[in-house]
Amino acid sequence: MNWEAIGTTAEVVGAIGVIFSLIYLAVQVRQSTKQEEFDSLNAAIKLFLNNVDRATQTKESSEVFRNGLNRFSDLSANEQGAFYSTMHSWLHGFHGIWILHKHGALPDYEFVAMRRLIVELLLSPGGRQWWDAFKHIPPPHLVTYLDDEAAKAKGVIPPAIDTYPWLRPEN
Repeated sequence: MNWEAIGTTAEVVGAIGVIFSLIYLAVQVRQSTKQEEFDSLNAAIKLFLNNVDRATQTKESSEVFRNGLNRFSDLSANEQGAFYSTMHSWLHGFHGIWILHKHGALPDYEFVAMRRLIVELLLSPGGRQWWDAFKHIPPPHLVTYLDDEAAKAKGVIPPAIDTYPWLRPEN
């Protein structure tokens, strides 16, 4: 029995085992990373859509939201606060979506739909009043982006109050 040959064979088998282990770990890390990206994307979309739902969840929130989009400056201080909170949540949700899109984690077709919704809100009279009064709060790069998108959309995308009948002012 040649102990040297057995030792060499054991080293080769061990090296092959290490290589397979490294390959296995690389695959696992890659799958884990993809799952984390998917979970982050799913959470951002869910947050955005939950904010959309919350705006019209109750009769009171729906009324404040509709009136705010039409005449923000005519709302009482409490209603302006409620409208601000709703719009800030939408904006925060969109910011997360925008970042994911910039990093290639969100498909264009998803992003375009969500961007359009935000732009429609900003093109509404009350949405514009709110944005002009509170756009000092979000990060400047987001403000510049949304201002540019709203300017490009004027005359192309209608304001939310024209797109969705339930957001029109009461007669």
